[in-house]
Amino acid sequence: MKKILILSILSLSIIGCAQKTKNKKHMKTRPIVQLYNNPKKLDYSSMPVYHLMDPSQSGCYYEVYVNGVLVSKLYENTTRIGNFVPLNDVILKSGKQKVTIKLFPVENNDGTPSLTLGSDVIFKLEIAMYDAKKENDEGVSVKTYSIPTTTGKSYNTFKYPDAPYYEETFTFEAEVPYTLTGWSESQDLSKMDKGMLEQEVLDFYAEYDKLIQSQDEEKWVEMARNSELEYYKSVAYNNVEDSEIKDRIKEYSNFMDSELIKSYPLDSYEMVFLAEGKVVTLRSLEFPGESAYTFGRMIDNNGKRVETRSSRYLFLHKPKSSNKLEIIRL
Repeated sequence: MKKILILSILSLSIIGCAQKTKNKKHMKTRPIVQLYNNPKKLDYSSMPVYHLMDPSQSGCYYEVYVNGVLVSKLYENTTRIGNFVPLNDVILKSGKQKVTIKLFPVENNDGTPSLTLGSDVIFKLEIAMYDAKKENDEGVSVKTYSIPTTTGKSYNTFKYPDAPYYEETFTFEAEVPYTLTGWSESQDLSKMDKGMLEQEVLDFYAEYDKLIQSQDEEKWVEMARNSELEYYKSVAYNNVEDSEIKDRIKEYSNFMDSELIKSYPLDSYEMVFLAEGKVVTLRSLEFPGESAYTFGRMIDNNGKRVETRSSRYLFLHKPKSSNKLEIIRL
């Protein structure tokens, strides 16, 4: 009897080890992981990584665009501190990079919309750069920006308090050792028939949602490949050990492994053109600053599994050699 028990324990141990090996092998071979494992790690004498520091703001909502693509937004009456947004994937080549900031009024204390920005608006941002080639490089400031004030000093009375909206564009210089195609050679979608383009965009969103609902990881990788490989090349220089890539793999893997994927109809939307008409997306008219596309999934929240509704922008383009929409950025 003792001999049988020992054999049973050994059998269970072998099965357990086999299962762990199988799971480990699955993680290594799953399409999302393979997407980042294939490209050869790049090695330049300098590997600059540009990033946007969280803007210092008060009394306004904001959107920040770099080279025409939305990179940061805030539609909550709060302040974020300590985060930064990598910008290399929207820096297609060295030279001048265009930054556009858009400011919007916050709600009044009673929840009603404010019609003007007001005099107490504060908004300041910084773009910095560090060299990934140098260990523990603290980086340098590349560009700082503050909204205009009555005295010309930061954190003073906003110069245009009666404005219902404020927008300004400025540039900064970037030097990068790579070149991305991105949307530089894409078709100008703003010149297409709007009705036909809108239907194509809706069809693309429907196809994307279908693969999300079926959790078709291979198909997702196929749709996101070009965008993700440009992100990988520019932000991480094809280094799979980079923290940004590790977080990305974890995010997308959890996204595909969620036990609940729930479909929602598109919000009421507007079709928005970005990057001088070469990129298109659907923006929600119901939730300011959010994508019109959402889906439901389960996440961990304080030790409990809860359902959440996630919003995700799909930035679409048409390469010059194709008449089909593709994802150019996520």
